[in-house]
Amino acid sequence: MFAVALASCKKFVEIAPPVNLLNADEVFTDDKTATAAIVGIYSDMEFSLPVGTYLTLLPGLSADELVYTSNDNNYLQLGNNTCSPENPYTGAVWGIYSTIYEANSCIQGIQKSSDLTPDIKNQLLGEALFSRAFCYFYLVNLFGDVPLVTTTDYRINDTLSRASSPKIVQQMITDLTRAQALLSPDYPALQRVRPNKWTATSLLARVYLYSARWADAESQASAVINSGLYSLSGLDSVFLDLSNETIWQLMPVNPYLNTAEAINFIPGSPTQIPTFPLTADLVNAFEPGDNRLTAWTGNTVIGGQAFYYPYKYKNGGGGSVTEYHVVLRLAEQYLIRAEARMQQSNILGAVGDLNIIRARAGLTSLSSSLTPDETAAALQQERRIELFAELGHRWLDLKRTAKADIVIGALKPATWKTTDALWPVPQAQRTANPSLTQNKGY
Repeated sequence: MFAVALASCKKFVEIAPPVNLLNADEVFTDDKTATAAIVGIYSDMEFSLPVGTYLTLLPGLSADELVYTSNDNNYLQLGNNTCSPENPYTGAVWGIYSTIYEANSCIQGIQKSSDLTPDIKNQLLGEALFSRAFCYFYLVNLFGDVPLVTTTDYRINDTLSRASSPKIVQQMITDLTRAQALLSPDYPALQRVRPNKWTATSLLARVYLYSARWADAESQASAVINSGLYSLSGLDSVFLDLSNETIWQLMPVNPYLNTAEAINFIPGSPTQIPTFPLTADLVNAFEPGDNRLTAWTGNTVIGGQAFYYPYKYKNGGGGSVTEYHVVLRLAEQYLIRAEARMQQSNILGAVGDLNIIRARAGLTSLSSSLTPDETAAALQQERRIELFAELGHRWLDLKRTAKADIVIGALKPATWKTTDALWPVPQAQRTANPSLTQNKGY
C-alpha cells in the first residue's frame, strides 16, 4: 500500500515520501516533506477510501439509481435499505476518520511550524482544512450526528460522543472560509489534483445550499462560475484528466488502472450482466433527445433484457491513465446557483442556469415563464440526470429535500422505513467507544 501511495504522490509533484513514512517531528520543518504529507491525504482518499466505490456506489444503491445483480448480502442490504450496523461497506465509509486524522495532524504541524515558506505554509494549511471539511460533509450527510474530531490526541478522540449536525456544518463552514483565504486561485500542481481557492469555494457553495443559506450559496457559486478558469466540456470529455470543467479531481493511485467507477460499472464482457445496472426508473427519466443517455450510459442485452449501466468513466483497465476521479465540477455550480436563485424567487435566473446545462445535453431551453413549482421540478430533473451515479448526489438530494419517503418508499415499499435515510453507526465503533449512540431504527 505504501509503495502504491508513494508512486501516486510522486505523480502529484516531485517530493519526498508522504507523512506516514516519515517522523512526524521532522515532516513540517521542510517545504517538500510538508507538501508530501498533504499529498498523502489525497492518496489515502483514493486508495484506502476508494471514493468511486464507497461514495458513489453505496449511495447509488441506497437511492433509486442502481440495483445489484449478484449475491453479496452487504450490497443487497444497501439496495434494499436494510443496512446492518455490521455492514463492512458502510463501516468503511466511517473510516473517513482516518483521513480526518491525517488532516488534523497536518493542520497542527503546519500551524506550529516556523520553518515553512509563508506562501507554501498558507497553501498547505488551506488544503488540510479543505480536506477535513470534505470528509465531514459526507460523514454528516450519510450518518447524521457524528463525533467532531479536531485533534490527534487519542485520549480525547477515543471517547468522543456524537456532535450535533449543525455543529459539524458550522465547523465545515469555518474550515472552508479559512481555506478560501489561504489558498491561491492558481493550482499548486500539474492538473487539478490539489485544491485551489475555487475548490474550497465550490464545496462551500454546496454546504450553504444544504444549509438553506440561499444568498450565500448563490454568491459562492457565482464566484466560481465567474472566475474564468472553468468552462463546460463536451459530454465525452467531462471526466477526462484534462477536462476544463474539473474543479478538483483525485488521481488514480495505481499507475496502471483508471477509475473505480469504470471497474465497478462496466461489464467484463458483452455477455455479462452488469453487476450494478441503472434502475429502469432512472433510465426512463431521461428526456427524448438527451445526449447524456448515449454519452454517459452503456447498455447490453442479455436474454432479451436490456441492462443500462453508468458509463461516465469508460476506462477501468490497464494502459495509460486518462481518467481522473472528478470530485467537483462546474456543472454542479450552475445547478447550485439555479436552486439558490429559485429559492429567492429569481425564476428567470434559475431557468437561465438550467438552460446552460440543458444546452450542453442537446435539449431545448425551458420557458422563462415557468411557475415556481415547474421550476422546482425542472431543477430536480436536471440534478438527477446531470449528477447520476456521481458521489452520492441523488441520495443526498432526496434526503435534504424531504423526498426520500415519497420516492424510495414507492420504489421499495416492502423494505423502506423513514429511519433508513441515515446509515447505522458501525457496531465495531460503538463497541470500541461506548459513548457513541446508534441512529434510530437500528
